[in-house]
Amino acid sequence: MKRYLIAITAGALALANVLLAAEEEAEKTPAGLEFEAVTATCEEVVAPNVIKVKLLGECALIGVQPMKRDDPYYRAALEFVRMRVRGVDVRVEVCPNIPVNEQGQNRAVVYYYEAGKWVNLSIELIDAGLAKVADVPGCHVPTKAWLEYEKAARKAKRGMWEGFVEHAGPTTDEPDISDFD
Repeated sequence: MKRYLIAITAGALALANVLLAAEEEAEKTPAGLEFEAVTATCEEVVAPNVIKVKLLGECALIGVQPMKRDDPYYRAALEFVRMRVRGVDVRVEVCPNIPVNEQGQNRAVVYYYEAGKWVNLSIELIDAGLAKVADVPGCHVPTKAWLEYEKAARKAKRGMWEGFVEHAGPTTDEPDISDFD
C-alpha cells in the first residue's frame, strides 16, 4: 500500500487521509464485482438478442426483450445484428451482479466497433425500433435510461413502430415503465 506524506496544511492532511481511505476501500472491493471487458470474435448470431462469442459462448444482450420467431420484425432484427457483429471482434461486458440468465447464457452488454468508437448493440437495436427495453432487477446496467431510445423510435415510427397508431386507452407512444418501478 502506498503512503502519502503531506505536512503542509491541515487541508493537505485531510486530502492525504481521503486518498488513503479511497486506496484502502479499493483493496476491499469483492472480486465478484470486478469485471473487465473481453474482446473476442462473434462467431454466430443465434437470435436478435443472443450472439455466440469465441471464448465465452452464448451471450444474451442486456436490456433487450427477447423477440419471438414469428414476430414480423424478427428477421429484420436478426439481420441488423448480423450486419454489425457476425465475424467481427466485439467487446463484451458480462454483468457482475447476474452473470448468467435462466437459459445458461452470459448476460452481457455487447459493443461493436464502428467509425472509431465502440457502439452499444442493445441501444442500437432499441433505437432502430427492432427491440423493446427490458429490465432485470439487480442488473448493473440502468436500462431505464434506454427508454428514451425506445420512445424516439416510437415517435419516428422506426422498425416495429412503423405502423404504430396511438389509440385512446392504454396504448400510447410512451414506453411502459411499470417494470422499472
